[in-house]
Amino acid sequence: MRKTQALLMALLVGLVSALGTYFLVSAKYESRTEDELPLTEFLRVEKEIKENYLRDYDMEDVQYAGLKAMVASLGDPYSVYYTPEEFAAFQQNSSGEYYGVGMGITIDNITGLAVVSYFLDNSAAEEAGIQVGDFIVSIDGTDVTKNTLQEIRVKCIGDDGIPITIGVKRGNDVLEFTMTRRSIELDMVEYKMLEDGIGYMRIKQFSGNCEALFNEGIDEFVKQGAKGIVFDLRNNPGGYLNTVVNMLDRLLPEGKIVYTEDKYGKQDTKTSNAACVIIPMVLLVNGNTASASEIFAGAIQDYDWGEVVGTRTYGKGVVQVVIPIESTGGGLKITSSEYFTPNGRSIDGNGVYPDKYVELPSDAEEDTQLKEGLSELALLISAGVQEQP
Repeated sequence: MRKTQALLMALLVGLVSALGTYFLVSAKYESRTEDELPLTEFLRVEKEIKENYLRDYDMEDVQYAGLKAMVASLGDPYSVYYTPEEFAAFQQNSSGEYYGVGMGITIDNITGLAVVSYFLDNSAAEEAGIQVGDFIVSIDGTDVTKNTLQEIRVKCIGDDGIPITIGVKRGNDVLEFTMTRRSIELDMVEYKMLEDGIGYMRIKQFSGNCEALFNEGIDEFVKQGAKGIVFDLRNNPGGYLNTVVNMLDRLLPEGKIVYTEDKYGKQDTKTSNAACVIIPMVLLVNGNTASASEIFAGAIQDYDWGEVVGTRTYGKGVVQVVIPIESTGGGLKITSSEYFTPNGRSIDGNGVYPDKYVELPSDAEEDTQLKEGLSELALLISAGVQEQP
């Protein structure tokens, strides 16, 4: 009798499960729009691969490739799917403490390739022979010319002491350099006092310990009675929106800092309070100044709170959200909104135009942009400090 009851219960559970699956798939199929494929299409392709494909393969790799292709098909260079290993490396890179090769890369506007823009102290890449201006074309023998900037950065990160071979295009030559990854503890801000009471602060990226070091530097400048401040944002690829907003809150008077707008027209406005630093300031920018750096420059410019010196910035005016995928340990970074300066300027594709255009020739023996920035700052100081609008 108990055996019969157990059998009936098992059949009932199986029937309920089958019906649940049927209705779930049916609901998915019925609710999809005309331009959506049913989930069964993906399962069918996976089944046919398993049953018919001739050669060896790893189904997990195939599935991850499918997820990457799905995001890549959006045609957005800033949206990307990360495998668990890539997502862990991405999080390490954002923290400012990781194992890598010690070089900064950006996307070249002309070729679309990743180009080396600067080296960190004790850089394994620089020691191996890579030079600023080299185009990254391969990593460990794999072509990366179609990869996103973040994917290339993630590939450069790994475990301490693990070798990596990076292929670069230099002029008409393609060269390969092998090095070992080493510990990178990156301070996102460097600051010092220059002659004539001028504070100089280089902001490398708006992540990691950036905000803490920024506040530390501003405190030091105020303590030493700085007459003016130079903020160097050249080659800064961006970072976190909240970080740059908090930093601008300390610099700007009361009012709007930046606002974002999503696909539904919903706006999110970030504002500053009345407390601010009233010291003449100049910002140095170039074509690799991007994203959060452009928020920084655009806000200062809109408030007429300082002069922007250099060349037109990169023009990345969109914001990404990072979404962990708990089921796999991977992650998704996807463009979710566009941002606008306090005066409503769109940066995306446009960039920030400097108040004073100054190029830095590749063969320059001195930093012409910094020199001109200091000259502009001297004029601001002689004219008097800012007046709150």
